[in-house]
Amino acid sequence: MKEEKRNLLKVLSILLQYPDDEFVVSLEELKNAVEEIPQMEQRERCVNFLDYLGTNPLIRLQEEYTVTFDFNPATSLNLTYHKFGDTRERGKALVGFHQLYKTAGYECTSGELPDYLPLLLEFLSINRQECDFSFLGQYGDQLKAIGVHLQESGSPYASIMANVLDIFRELETNGA
Repeated sequence: MKEEKRNLLKVLSILLQYPDDEFVVSLEELKNAVEEIPQMEQRERCVNFLDYLGTNPLIRLQEEYTVTFDFNPATSLNLTYHKFGDTRERGKALVGFHQLYKTAGYECTSGELPDYLPLLLEFLSINRQECDFSFLGQYGDQLKAIGVHLQESGSPYASIMANVLDIFRELETNGA
């Protein structure tokens, strides 16, 4: 996978995480990283989102994040929830994500479930091993549905999800 794609994955991972004090401090660094995104449309989406972040107080960003992702099951960032709900199949899928990380030599220490989208994006950004990314295709419909819900609700996160969808399509199609 090209370094520029890794950088985009890392930026998207950070932008989809819960905003805290450390997040706010990193905004300038994120702006610099966004300037390096080669594809203009993806870069513009990130720039617009960073503008949104920079013009709102932290408490407002935290409220927006919580309402958007924690209180709305339709936009949960746990991918297996959308595909399987709270069924036994979801448990098997979570084990599959855990196994993916473990096989590549990584351990989930964030306290999040292994299907948490920002965690998956971060993994994809740092993993240097050859991987078959075709499994991402089985979550394409779920990502699209999240994107539609974000778009329909007028969420500022809709632009970030559009970038995630772009890159997942690329990974699924090209493998890297």
